[in-house]
Amino acid sequence: MNIVPLELGEHDRRLDESLLRSLHALLGEASVSQAAAKLGVAQSALSRHLKVLRQLTGDELLIRVGNRMVLTEKAQALVAPTRRILADMSLLTSEAKPVELAQMRQSFRIATYDFLPHRFFADIVERVARQAPECDVVVRGLGSRFEHYRQLADGEVDMVITIWPELPDHLRAASLLTEPMVCLMRRGHPLLGKPLTLEDYRRARHLASLEHVPGQGTILDAQLAELGVSVHTAIHTQFLSMAPAILARSDLIFSTGRLLAEDFAEQYPLALVPFPAKIKPHRYRLVWHERTHKSQAMSWMRGELIAAARALAHRPRS
Repeated sequence: MNIVPLELGEHDRRLDESLLRSLHALLGEASVSQAAAKLGVAQSALSRHLKVLRQLTGDELLIRVGNRMVLTEKAQALVAPTRRILADMSLLTSEAKPVELAQMRQSFRIATYDFLPHRFFADIVERVARQAPECDVVVRGLGSRFEHYRQLADGEVDMVITIWPELPDHLRAASLLTEPMVCLMRRGHPLLGKPLTLEDYRRARHLASLEHVPGQGTILDAQLAELGVSVHTAIHTQFLSMAPAILARSDLIFSTGRLLAEDFAEQYPLALVPFPAKIKPHRYRLVWHERTHKSQAMSWMRGELIAAARALAHRPRS
């Protein structure tokens, strides 16, 4: 992108797309030199833009603290609005010709939770590296359902993988996977060797993912409540990758989708048993904002995520 140099009368300049993109880069990098490198422009040109932005906002935006630059309080407040405005501006233009994957430069930002096997994410990285080598993938943690709604609306993330069923009208979704719930426990667990009953399940100690909505618990908690069952969860964790090692050295039970349970059982001496009651399966959905629905790049990436999920669901099982 070429930044328009400031002409005489720059004090009369109004906020335009060029200045917005400069502001976005400056807020993201907190450095004139790094922001200029990110935009591919001369540092002097971006310094002139910073001068105009300071005049327009009535704020320094970047100030020096010690040997580094930091955002002012007002600059921090401008991060989300600037990102959102630039994202909304993309709705005014359409891609005139098909995207050439080999030349495409795009960052795909996906918010998710590690409730899918690692091979799923490895497959995505392989697909992107093979077809669009100039692109990169950012996988970040999934907050509460209300938080990731905001992240999509503000343009902080492009897509979300979630199991929450409710969606606002401005979001779109596609089905990724549907899989049954199972229980995972160590080989040699006292409850192995006989059918697991709901009463056995209720009396056991459990490992569970961290609550997605504070005070409301997980979807599983709600489903168990419908059965009139509550359990003692001894370990809550945001990091499910630590679950198999904990299960292998304790008598805890972990309830999860079959795919993740199979993945863990391949790494540790763990056993899968059917869930002891009729319960709704895990339904994973890919969610995105209406703003990016017609983007060719985002559409391609969504297609690759769906294809990777289908390949995972239909992989041969030993």
